[in-house]
Amino acid sequence: MLVDLSHAPPPGETIFGLLALSEMGLPAVLLGDATELDRLYPDHGMLLVPGIVDTHALAGILFGITQRQDEVAELLQESGQSRERINQLDRQLDRLHHELKGASELQKRSLPHPLQSIAGGSINTLWKPAGQVSGDLAQVIKLTDGCTAMVVADSIGHGVPAAMLSMILQRTLTEAHQSGEQSLLRSPSRMLSLLNESLVRTAGDETRFATAIYAVFDSRTNGLRVGAAGHPTPIVSRPDGTSKRLPVQGPLLGLFAGESYPDTEWTLAPADRVVLYSDGIEQVSMCRRSPRCTTAAEAVEDLVRAASVTGEPALFIERIEAELEAHEDRRTGEDIDDLTMLCLTVDPLRMIDRRAA
Repeated sequence: MLVDLSHAPPPGETIFGLLALSEMGLPAVLLGDATELDRLYPDHGMLLVPGIVDTHALAGILFGITQRQDEVAELLQESGQSRERINQLDRQLDRLHHELKGASELQKRSLPHPLQSIAGGSINTLWKPAGQVSGDLAQVIKLTDGCTAMVVADSIGHGVPAAMLSMILQRTLTEAHQSGEQSLLRSPSRMLSLLNESLVRTAGDETRFATAIYAVFDSRTNGLRVGAAGHPTPIVSRPDGTSKRLPVQGPLLGLFAGESYPDTEWTLAPADRVVLYSDGIEQVSMCRRSPRCTTAAEAVEDLVRAASVTGEPALFIERIEAELEAHEDRRTGEDIDDLTMLCLTVDPLRMIDRRAA
């Protein structure tokens, strides 16, 4: 629609009529001075052509516009559909965020207490996921006769897939604990075999695997029995500042059925610390390593030595966490991983008890 306003400003009823037609989607071109219309209704949606124009050129423009109306209508329809798809994606993302938050809270509730007393000592827990959910697992299981089982597992990958794998391991541990079969829970070899079969059975055709360390502390003898499945070996930190690795190895969990996992036993001394950790600790430790450290394993040992200047179990894990926080921002890309650590501290008073006996 073409409206000539070059001779006189439009009366009020004309303006209202034009606005009504514009709202109905009828394209309109106004010739002449439409300043008042612009001032009163800045969003009127009509094309203004002030001054004198070539009517033939204008006719060509208007013809082109009318010929494009179907295309414009189609584009508007596609635009509306795109907005609806975006709104659907936003709703799906909100739902996913809510579900991830729930999964994160569930994981946190299943964690051991940051510092808990056990028969013959205490255990500290450090658990810091890289995202909303974690593929790392940390569990402490109090058994009968003064024994305590400790588990650290690391599902390969990140995010939800790794967290789901971790939940399978946790469910298997929970079922074993609820069965009440103490001899099974006291055997790292048997428990790692059970975890392996659980992953192999649930993975189906997918290749999903994890690493793990399973240790059982016997407060009656200060004995520590340990089995491993492709996991970083534990560190024993002595009160005199020295440390050593407990050399124990085994195949990854979840790759092949029927794998065997040998375990080994050591005797701990009073005030000894046993540190179990996931490989995310190695990554951050490499960011803070001293020049004398050439491997990730050495970097973690250096981290443990630096934190061992205190004899208090709670202060030890606080120092570890502070050191990690000071350097974890230096990780980038695929280096960002979950951080998990369990630390068993043998009761230093057990030395006094033995002498008194």
